[in-house]
Amino acid sequence: MSPLKFPIGVESFEKMREGGYAYADKTEVIYRLVTNSNCVFLSRPRRFGKSLTLSTIQAYFEGRKELFEGLWLGEAEGVDWTPRAVLRLNFVSAVPNEASLKALVEQHLAKWERDHGVAASSLPVELRFYNVIEQIYEKTGRKVVVLIDEYDKVLVNTLHDEETHELMKSILKPLYSVLKRADNYIEFAMLTGVSRFSKLSLFSDLNNLEDISFDNRYCTICGLTEDELRRYFGEGIESFAKELKIGFDEMMQILKQNYDGYHFSKICPDIYNPFSLVNALSQKSILHRWFESGTPTFLLERIRNSDEDIRELLSPVVSARVLMNTSIADNNLINILYQTGYLTIKSYDAEMDEYTLGLPNREVSVGVYENLLPFYTGRDVAANDNVLRKIRRCINGGDADGFVSLLQSYMAGIPYTLTENKSERYFENNLFVILSLLGFEISTEVETSAGRIDAVLKTPKYIYILELKLNGTAEEAMEQIRRKRYDLPYRADGRQIICLGISFSKETRTIHRWIVVPANL
Repeated sequence: MSPLKFPIGVESFEKMREGGYAYADKTEVIYRLVTNSNCVFLSRPRRFGKSLTLSTIQAYFEGRKELFEGLWLGEAEGVDWTPRAVLRLNFVSAVPNEASLKALVEQHLAKWERDHGVAASSLPVELRFYNVIEQIYEKTGRKVVVLIDEYDKVLVNTLHDEETHELMKSILKPLYSVLKRADNYIEFAMLTGVSRFSKLSLFSDLNNLEDISFDNRYCTICGLTEDELRRYFGEGIESFAKELKIGFDEMMQILKQNYDGYHFSKICPDIYNPFSLVNALSQKSILHRWFESGTPTFLLERIRNSDEDIRELLSPVVSARVLMNTSIADNNLINILYQTGYLTIKSYDAEMDEYTLGLPNREVSVGVYENLLPFYTGRDVAANDNVLRKIRRCINGGDADGFVSLLQSYMAGIPYTLTENKSERYFENNLFVILSLLGFEISTEVETSAGRIDAVLKTPKYIYILELKLNGTAEEAMEQIRRKRYDLPYRADGRQIICLGISFSKETRTIHRWIVVPANL
């Protein structure tokens, strides 16, 4: 038996099938989509398999039945394999530059005209696009399929630059409007991207567009479910487990913790990030590659400069109306984080019609905090890693004084320009980002019957209760812990409880003083 071939970077369905790569069969849900809809839009985070989905749809409409042998669609009865013309517009490599974008569109139009025997034209691009669709229909008597991959690439990359953003939009909007005007000649059209742009801004003419991004019927069309992971990648999981000298189920738990946890509708199974998962299985190493594949700097700057509590920002509760209808161009940071994949749906409250969002898994959590930390500290990743390992050892060993002392020195070295005129929330955010990178279970703003604990950090042996004060005193922080009996809910846990009252100084821009009290010795 030949070893499992992992589809690293493979976005072509033809290459996937002819190359013998492991492929999770999505053809049933894809067939349901193309036979029940006309013009659809799907939003998913980057590196989630959108291009492969469009490539699979293209192969079906081109009548390439041989590629579907052994898959659900290849075995299904009554399938129409009559070839149709497929026009695929790919913006994956698009550059947010007027000349480059126009050249890319021109390249596609010229190819379609050449491939389908349509006379070249000097008309505006939207009229040429319409003419290609109309001429193909008149020549073949069959409607055309239009697939647009990463329709928003240049739009998302210019959100921080209003002038360029509007220029990119002005180039694309007439092109996309053709999907409505040529509707009589189009059998199926699909746009994919990271973001949703409201119909008022980009799709004002496209009122036939069906957004399936939140549709329960198609929530698994991209990404991998746990059943698919076990079925199609079980051999790779087994091999990885042997490498680590652990069992299959323990290996699954590690993969789940790092790459699972995405949800795209009210009723959606856990979805794994396929890009990260396949890279991990191929290299037999827990890698955090999603962030390496491109995290917009402007997004990290927006988080750091936000006046919101970062803890609330990364675990917000939002109404269904806001989450489903707000455009990424509305500049709502929570919606930007959701649509770009940094936040996902954690739960849905039907009575309130609202969603609780959160970081999906450890890969994203570590990536967010690792990328934020230099913004807060002015230090590079290597310098941060060294001090974090020392802090982690102290926390693991119950050395609270050593833990806070290291934090004090670390925060004292943060450049003045990063902390000047900052509020208590900034210092709390800074501390939270540092603690979140340590790999322990941390909860913030923990509600009790008597009040709200600033932070609770748990290790296998210890529970740390932290109360923070800016320009207050450590004594006041500890008195609040005692008076409100913050340790009470944890006394039956069995782990040693350590209470920490910490005061920050705006003058020194670091921890001023702290008090440590073991609560249940």
